Amino acid sequence: MNKKFFDYGKPFSRMGMAVVAALALTAGFASCGDDDDEGGSSTPNTESGVLETTSGKKVRVTGAGNLTYSYNSDGTLASFGYGSHPYEASYNPFTFTQDNYGNGYKDVSVVSNIRTNGSGYITGCTEKYDYESSDSEEHGSGSVSVSYNDNGNVTRIKGSGSGYYIEDGQKEKYSSSFDYSFTWNDGKLRKAVYTFVEDGEKDVETLVFDYDDAKANVTLQYVPNFLNEESDSFLAGLFFIGYVGKGPSYFPTGVDYTMKDYEGTENKYYNLTYSLNSDGTVYRYGGMESGYMSYSSVSGTSPRSVAKTPAATDKVKRSIFSSIHRRFMNR
Repeated sequence: MNKKFFDYGKPFSRMGMAVVAALALTAGFASCGDDDDEGGSSTPNTESGVLETTSGKKVRVTGAGNLTYSYNSDGTLASFGYGSHPYEASYNPFTFTQDNYGNGYKDVSVVSNIRTNGSGYITGCTEKYDYESSDSEEHGSGSVSVSYNDNGNVTRIKGSGSGYYIEDGQKEKYSSSFDYSFTWNDGKLRKAVYTFVEDGEKDVETLVFDYDDAKANVTLQYVPNFLNEESDSFLAGLFFIGYVGKGPSYFPTGVDYTMKDYEGTENKYYNLTYSLNSDGTVYRYGGMESGYMSYSSVSGTSPRSVAKTPAATDKVKRSIFSSIHRRFMNR
């Protein structure tokens, strides 16, 4: 059985989660409890993607795997995404919009009602998704909530939504949900469980992490090789720039992956590898995904960067909830 990663965005990731998606990198790493939305605000984070390095200087994340990021002059996130159709951020109110048009189709996803807590971490949002072409269309919406522990680590991401799909004149309704839970100990991410449900069917993916001879994660950053998310997903994208809490205090060195679905159970072990810049930031990574991180200078430091290749300008369809629907529909 082939390994099936979710595309949120496999996100809100593949975390997904958004999942994913993005999804540890903010300067506002004050602790926050499991308070969801209470006391939160939608104030934009003016240090999105900023990491404090071992030298005490700061760098800003500009790339994570297939994702690239751009920023406004005040330090707020301007856009992020894969290729020529990124999510564009706007403020007052805080919203992400992805518009993709061409060759007889339009594909629009809007993430709005974004709430953040006092540390700048996202605690909830809603999404509306519309896709139309000459021979099919899909429309849907849903909501997401995010919780954290007192150390600022994400503990749970939940989402539910519904929609309908029209093809060849036939209309199909669906309802989808996901539930990500994260177990932490001494600042280390020990376990992650991803549950996806649609109309009574359920997939469960479980990741148990090892830390044998682990390197310290001095910048507390998230890296795509230990997130069970496609690196170009919406939720994962938020993880890599600090909107979904602190990353683990050490880099996991391995992950025991188990997937259970209607076909049975699949198990696989992944070794996780990292190459670090001299300032402690990750340059190259390998494991469930392989790729590069890149950074721009903040306060005079410039780690190595990697040029990204633009994606094909085709149908994006990275909506949080429609992606769950396709997960079940396409098997």
